[in-house]
Amino acid sequence: MRFSRRCQRMRVDRFGRLGRVGRGETLLYLLLTIMVVLMLACGGGGGGGGGGGSITDTTPPTIGSLAVSPSLLTVGVEAQISAEVTDAESGVQAVVAIVTYPDNSQATVTLNPSDNGTTYTGTFTAQWTPSGSTGSARVVLQAIDKAGNRASREQRVRTAGLPPSPPF
Repeated sequence: MRFSRRCQRMRVDRFGRLGRVGRGETLLYLLLTIMVVLMLACGGGGGGGGGGGSITDTTPPTIGSLAVSPSLLTVGVEAQISAEVTDAESGVQAVVAIVTYPDNSQATVTLNPSDNGTTYTGTFTAQWTPSGSTGSARVVLQAIDKAGNRASREQRVRTAGLPPSPPF
């Protein structure tokens, strides 16, 4: 069954003239209508979430102070490392110290935050093969923030070979 030309859809073109709607235009209008309905049903598409206009953190943490106690390391003696570490943007994720002894052996010390949140402390027992002479150990503190930025600070600590013998 065919429709007469009078029953076909009509449209107004850009010049204000009345004319027939072709199959291509009908299909285009249908697709546009479906897209608009789907976008409205899905809440407008959104932005993928998580953005919220936040700024990317590219600033490493700040290491204010670094202290090793006692200031003279001796084999077998427990020592403490303390540091002031802050990160105003994303926050501090981890603070670790790597101690390199005179014989080039190493110890990794994890520093934990104290109650104030900016002082980090960790303890370790000094262990290396003494050579009889005094030297120094290298302590490298590494701080990592939650965005993955890193900062480091180094300090040298004097070492003694063996603990003194008791005075008997």
